[in-house]
Amino acid sequence: MKPRPILHFTPPTPRSICPAFTAQCHRPLSYARTAPSSNEPQSFSQPRGKSIHNAFALRPHMRFASTAAVAATASRKPSTSSPSKSTKIAVSPRSTPFTAPVPQVRAKLNPPPETYPPDLQLPPRGPELYVKYLYRCGRSYITFYKQGVSNVRATLKLAKTLRAKASSQTPDKDKWHTVLTRAEWQVVNRSGNDRLRLPAFAALLVVFGEWLPLLVVYLTPVVPEPCRIPYQLERSLKSAEKRRQERERRLAIDAARLVARDRKPGVSSPGVIRPQTVDLEALDRADLFTLLSLDARFGVQPRVWDWLFLTPPKALLRWGLKRRIGYLQKDDEAIRRDGGFQALEVREVQRACVERGIRVLGRKEGELRKELAGWFER
Repeated sequence: MKPRPILHFTPPTPRSICPAFTAQCHRPLSYARTAPSSNEPQSFSQPRGKSIHNAFALRPHMRFASTAAVAATASRKPSTSSPSKSTKIAVSPRSTPFTAPVPQVRAKLNPPPETYPPDLQLPPRGPELYVKYLYRCGRSYITFYKQGVSNVRATLKLAKTLRAKASSQTPDKDKWHTVLTRAEWQVVNRSGNDRLRLPAFAALLVVFGEWLPLLVVYLTPVVPEPCRIPYQLERSLKSAEKRRQERERRLAIDAARLVARDRKPGVSSPGVIRPQTVDLEALDRADLFTLLSLDARFGVQPRVWDWLFLTPPKALLRWGLKRRIGYLQKDDEAIRRDGGFQALEVREVQRACVERGIRVLGRKEGELRKELAGWFER
């Protein structure tokens, strides 16, 4: 294959093209671009093969500046004056970042923060001995427990006022959730349990002092809720979910035997009972398998029945389930009345899921809210 010939193109000199260009060759040249008028066509590309004369003819807005114009342009300094007040800068709507609206948590739904444990701040590990570091951690735990006891006392004082308020309107305790807000009703319920736990926990705090965190994880039922450390709460959740899974596994193995145990000729089973819409009187007609399935979800019965590998009596199962389902129905009614489950804060969402038998560990807030929405939609 032969190589292509190399063509040498010598452009014509400006002197032979345009006489007007010749006069400008005796002094330095500078090219200044002026803005085209509205009637002039704007062409910025030329086809190949055109001469330089045609290129200049097709761009009438190009001109050759004189030396005086160049000197005047070079001597001109940029203006440092501030812009006029009438100047308005147009901002594109895309330049403003989009901020999602933050949901306002309603005080009627969420109890005050005194019903929860305070923040536990442990000191960082330093070069000192490990025993001294444990002593410093013990001092931090003492501060945590003092604040927790203070929260319990404040909650008890508030609950006493709320009980007087509710009893003045209705003497029936089962209807207090109708005269109190959901937050006030929860304060009354939680303070009742903490009032019984506080004396025993105070005695443990006086006896053991800084070494109480080493023993308190095994005494969770005695510790008030505002005095429980994060590890203690996580350990309780793991134990409850593990117990729920074990009960469901044993129930699936013994399902045929339990169904045949209560089967009566001519009497049909009530079927699956939904705790959201169940009538408490329907529990009196429920068979043993249905009662055990509800108990496996809510964890009503103590663990002693699991340790002994025994089935709880039906009367004991009905009594515990009526209490738990009755409480959940009142809580659902109060949540719907005071704003809906969407306004619950994160800790209240987790607590509501635990009380309704929904798995919490290892799940994000969005998943828990979705599960809670499914509970209320059913």
